[in-house]
Amino acid sequence: MEIEKDRKEKKKIEEDRDDLKEHYKKAQISLKRARVEGASDQLQKEIQEEKVRAQYWERKYQEMQSQSLALEEENKDLKSKVAELGRSLRWHQNHDSTVELQELKNKVEDLEVALHDGEIRIEQLEAQEDYLKEELYQSRGQVRERDYIIGEAIA
Repeated sequence: MEIEKDRKEKKKIEEDRDDLKEHYKKAQISLKRARVEGASDQLQKEIQEEKVRAQYWERKYQEMQSQSLALEEENKDLKSKVAELGRSLRWHQNHDSTVELQELKNKVEDLEVALHDGEIRIEQLEAQEDYLKEELYQSRGQVRERDYIIGEAIA
């Protein structure tokens, strides 16, 4: 917006400068036509004032031109920084996703190990259960034999 404002002001200054140049030329022509001493002194004074004014506007124009160049350069720098920040943001988003994905993979691996350990423990418990069932079966058999023997002894 500042650049656009400066461009408009620059255009206005150029138009004023061109108008002053035209006015200056007309004043010179009028000076040549009017050969009267008093009128010529007045015209020379006016011409001198117009020259001063034209110089002022010329300086103003040059200042605006240098400001415009500086703003354009600053604009380029800002665009470059915005592009760099965009690249940085995308990198961080990708990096964060990669880190998060790696963390999830590690959690999945940990859960798979825990699941495998659980399956092994279940197999051990099932084997122990089978062993204990066999022991219980044998113990019941021994109890029945003892009961039979005690019953025979009593009878």
